[in-house]
Amino acid sequence: MARFAHLALLAVALGLLPGIALAGEPFVPSWIKNDPAAKTVAIEIVADWNQVERYRRDNIRTDIIDFNGYWGGNLTIVVPAEWSVKIEFINGSSSFPHSLMVTRVYAQSEMPVKLTAEDAIWGVYTDPPEGIKINERRQLNFVARQAGSYFLACARQTHLMDGHWIGFEVRDSIEQAVAIIDENKFPQEQPPGRP
Repeated sequence: MARFAHLALLAVALGLLPGIALAGEPFVPSWIKNDPAAKTVAIEIVADWNQVERYRRDNIRTDIIDFNGYWGGNLTIVVPAEWSVKIEFINGSSSFPHSLMVTRVYAQSEMPVKLTAEDAIWGVYTDPPEGIKINERRQLNFVARQAGSYFLACARQTHLMDGHWIGFEVRDSIEQAVAIIDENKFPQEQPPGRP
């Protein structure tokens, strides 16, 4: 068994096991599709992706609301500067409307109760900002114009304050869009995020 564990760790280190991500290490999940030649990236984001799994495990409705199983900054999506970004946003919740918006970074103490269209960076938000209905989809298309750190956040009342956001970063001199998990913010007892 120890030998198998050692081989599995080696395979992960070499990137031979798809869908397995190491915290802190950039990886390309199944829901990010890069086209470096065209300088474009397609990203699929599902609100409340892990809601059903959390309910199955604990048999109670959880207060955690997520994007692809991540929340409160425990994942950051990093895209190259000047790339065209297409986000397919799906409200996977069985209970609430949700939205998606690119915003500036907020400290916990300064998070607004709700976000409005005026809070959107580059005008990127789902319409209406208060959220789309359960199982609805919206597409967001924009150019990642300026290097820096941002949030992908739900604009619905109190959702940002409740942790319904992940990091979004635009960087110069990277070759493709990636995701990075912050192990310090991702509780081990939670179901894993979307691979």
